[in-house]
Amino acid sequence: MKTPLLVALFLSAACGTPPEFLPPPFGPQGPSNTRLFFPTGLTTLPDGSLLVANGNFNRAYDGGTIVTIRKSYVDAFFAKKLSCQTVTPPEFAVAASTNPACDDDVSLHPGDVFGGAVIIGNYAGPLALNDDATMAFTGSRDTGRLNAVTVHPDLSLECAPNAGSSATDCRAGIANLGASGVMGPYAIVAGDSIVPGQPPQRLLYVSSLTPRIDELTSGTLFTSGVVAALDMTNPSQVLFTMLASSRFVANGAAVGPMLFDPVRRQLLISGCYERFAGTGAGEPGTGRCSGIANNYLRILDVDARETANVQLFDLYGDVLSIDTTALLLADPDPVTQAPGTLWATMRSPDVLVKVELPARPSMVPRVRRVVPLPISPADLLRIPRAGKPDLIAIAAEKLGAVAFYDTGAQQIVAQVENLGDSPFALQLLGSNGVTAQLAATVFRGCRIALIEVPLTAPWQAALRGRVGRCQ
Repeated sequence: MKTPLLVALFLSAACGTPPEFLPPPFGPQGPSNTRLFFPTGLTTLPDGSLLVANGNFNRAYDGGTIVTIRKSYVDAFFAKKLSCQTVTPPEFAVAASTNPACDDDVSLHPGDVFGGAVIIGNYAGPLALNDDATMAFTGSRDTGRLNAVTVHPDLSLECAPNAGSSATDCRAGIANLGASGVMGPYAIVAGDSIVPGQPPQRLLYVSSLTPRIDELTSGTLFTSGVVAALDMTNPSQVLFTMLASSRFVANGAAVGPMLFDPVRRQLLISGCYERFAGTGAGEPGTGRCSGIANNYLRILDVDARETANVQLFDLYGDVLSIDTTALLLADPDPVTQAPGTLWATMRSPDVLVKVELPARPSMVPRVRRVVPLPISPADLLRIPRAGKPDLIAIAAEKLGAVAFYDTGAQQIVAQVENLGDSPFALQLLGSNGVTAQLAATVFRGCRIALIEVPLTAPWQAALRGRVGRCQ
């Protein structure tokens, strides 16, 4: 059965044209069934359907994909009310369910699950939508390009105009961000900027995990962290860039999570990634900062545009953690709607942190609470409850779980386990006032986990199913 493929490989090599291994459903050997593989980015569309970015982190194919998952399929799965795990407060052991109905290999019936698919570059991160949710964006960290995908009402997908080499091959991207210093595009947030005398301009802000090398002197790298701003209506061009760090500020480290505060007109950025030489691969590598004793919250004034000077607030003295993995704004002021709280997940040690954001610019953000967490926290998600304090859901990568923190009780009240290897991104699918439904990408499990949370009794949260599997 393998002989024809081997012959084709040898012939291609002899002719000097290596074979192209396209990702499912476009390859690798002709059309195949759509499936999930190393999913990272996750967001919801206006009709409640899911948009998922597959990162192709093992480089099995010549690209990743973005796919849509139908709301009807997700709703039908929740309607089964499967008990894939009996959840109790986290201090008690929980036995995993062996109910085979809890797992669905969606590649066996893709037509019932997926609405569309396109090819993107490798190592995709978070997904972002434009204001009317007709276009989705994610970065490809192997090429420094921004992938742009048109989302149609029937959930079919195609490359945005001038963003691909064909209708479904979007690897060319709509913008080469690397040329503007955003070497490894990661976080993408929608926002705006105001020029005096003009209406607000809607923008996409894109930050980089990979520091830009500005200078190499006697074997020492001098780097900077760059944030690019693109016109949301025409994101093919970078309008301006801002420095989140330089050789003189924050040691030139790049950043991870990023948020936009529309009231204070600021980007809030955290995380720390450094460039280092001596990898033996021919060029400097990038990794999380190590051997440091700081954890900077960085703030950029978006209306200052390219002249913005980053403000640094070192949280390390209060949290003793050096790595921030996710950020979340909450508690808007009743009058100004300015967020009063910044929640953050941090590692080494693993904690959930509540930061008070001051109402007056003359005051600085202050850490108000530090809560120990299960190992390797990743994304976090706010679950609003009418008449009750919010719940905060936190993905725990190395535990394969999602923990739930009650902001009123000020403690972890439940922990849903058995999601699979490395839950990464969280998304609120909806809430009917009684229960909330969540989805989580399970990175190394090549799946989406579906969780239901009773709003008045979150300790009864339940894992309702696991969608997809690695092949």
